[in-house]
Amino acid sequence: MAIHLKYGGSTAARTIQCPAWPRLSQEVPPARDGGSNPAADEGTMLHNCMEHLYGLAYDEDLPSEELLGSKVAEYNDEILTPELISAKLDPAIEAVEALFEKYDIDDWKVEPFVKIDADMGGSIDLIGISVDRKTVVVLDYKFGFHGVEVEHNKQGQFYVLAAATDSSTAAWFEEVETIVIAIIQPNNEGDDLQTWEIDMAQIDAFETEYLNAVDKTEDPEAMAVSGPSCKYCPAEAICPVKTGQALKATRINELTADKLAEYLPIAKEVVEWAEAVEKMAHEQLELGTPIAGYKLVAKRASRVWNNEAAVEDKVRKAKKIKLSEGFTTKLKSPAQIEKVCKTLGIDFDKTYGPMQSKVSSGTTMALESDKRSAIIPIAGLEQLNDMLGASDE
Repeated sequence: MAIHLKYGGSTAARTIQCPAWPRLSQEVPPARDGGSNPAADEGTMLHNCMEHLYGLAYDEDLPSEELLGSKVAEYNDEILTPELISAKLDPAIEAVEALFEKYDIDDWKVEPFVKIDADMGGSIDLIGISVDRKTVVVLDYKFGFHGVEVEHNKQGQFYVLAAATDSSTAAWFEEVETIVIAIIQPNNEGDDLQTWEIDMAQIDAFETEYLNAVDKTEDPEAMAVSGPSCKYCPAEAICPVKTGQALKATRINELTADKLAEYLPIAKEVVEWAEAVEKMAHEQLELGTPIAGYKLVAKRASRVWNNEAAVEDKVRKAKKIKLSEGFTTKLKSPAQIEKVCKTLGIDFDKTYGPMQSKVSSGTTMALESDKRSAIIPIAGLEQLNDMLGASDE
């Protein structure tokens, strides 16, 4: 059973950002317990697989396919599939092995529960130490599609601080010179493995920052602060900052281009708040709490096969149905084919490289601080071209 303390790694950034969130969370109505989230369940299952592979059954030559059909390869309604192995599990394994090789890691612990004090702590996915005892690696798996940056990552720093404090792992930090915070996130449109090298001086600075933030949360008058860490906050629906932004949005009389820079942050706050309100309302209805004007109804029903294997067999044997009419196939992506080629010893770049290209699906809006380069607004240039053409006539 997972142990959850008042202050943990996943909430470290939020605690530093917003001193009011713990108090506000206590005011939120109880949520439905035991609800299943497919994305979260898939992530938990993949975490369990990695814990098994690098814990109980470590063997660098053990193929990940051995997990198919095992108890560890399922969680709630999610099960491990060959597609998930190819897209997420195998890339995660390759990233761990690359990490071990780069930092000469020969000893590690899987899922150690480490504490700073009685209220602060959590489980680290994996912590390892180098042969010369000079380097400690703290690793976090992220199997979702929401990209997580490793540099200045508060969760990673929290786990390092907890590991350096807890008696079960503190000895690993006696001779340490380099601390590596690592995030492994396959299918994130970026590097599967990110690392950030720091030293204990930076952890000491984080400790001061974090403990000061915790002290502020104990103030019953602490004000809520909005920011990036509002995502997944249990108190978002009742947050006074969010509700205040929603109220402000109702007072906007007109949208003009010169006002968009001012209104966009408000729009983001209001959208996130609205989603949190809808989520809370749905949970309360499922708990049987009446909400005036609303009720629970079943989603649209879709037809499914009772026994898919039996239907497949029947279609294969059918004389009047061609296989192409009963089954569909889809070519794997270049990234997936590249992984297949690596397994089979095929030179992907030489064989398939010339047949691929990078094509953006369109544009998206980002903050000016975003690492990606700004693109030329084609639609704007076309509009300007049309205007210039019209003026020449």
